[in-house]
Amino acid sequence: MKKILLIILAFTVQVSLTNCQNKTIETKTYEVTPEFAKSINKPEVHFKVEIPTSLNFDKPQPGKKTSSYGMIQKKNDKNEIIEMCSFGYIDIKGQTDFEDTAKSFLGQVKDMLEGAGYKMEESKIGYIKLDNNDHLALTAIASMDEGLFDEFVGRYYFNAVIRPNPNPKASTQIMFFMSARDDQNINEYKDFIEKLDISTVWETFKYL
Repeated sequence: MKKILLIILAFTVQVSLTNCQNKTIETKTYEVTPEFAKSINKPEVHFKVEIPTSLNFDKPQPGKKTSSYGMIQKKNDKNEIIEMCSFGYIDIKGQTDFEDTAKSFLGQVKDMLEGAGYKMEESKIGYIKLDNNDHLALTAIASMDEGLFDEFVGRYYFNAVIRPNPNPKASTQIMFFMSARDDQNINEYKDFIEKLDISTVWETFKYL
């Protein structure tokens, strides 16, 4: 009898885990066309992605200055940003060495974070393996002192990853600029694409 109960318990736990893993996430399709990119004064690119409706999405508006093709945020009840994903970019038009150009750009991203007041605990520019592929990235852990930016208080993981455009004629490469506070479900950089709410954005991104 005891053995039967243990089997039933194990089956119940397995079913519960499966249900959690198969939980449907409601999303909204966001597509950036070359025409839309031009309207927001950004280099030509064409991609599509699914964004969870539970997250805040700051969509660029034509005619208004913007630093990216869009930004997604998850906030807590204190209005603090605990997860973030932004569609940055590098334009390699006229450049002869993609790796040198990308590394230089990621170095500028690191400088930007430090200039904004983040104190670096660790940082590295190099290749990391995500989705069984090597991606050039800036990985870092840094802290922002309370009072500098109320929305970014605490210790954060940063993962700025270049998503190479498969079109050999394309010069615009999208950079996923992701951050997550250390009280989220994150222990290593691959957690950005496997465990966080913004992971859906990475998983569904596709160049067109």
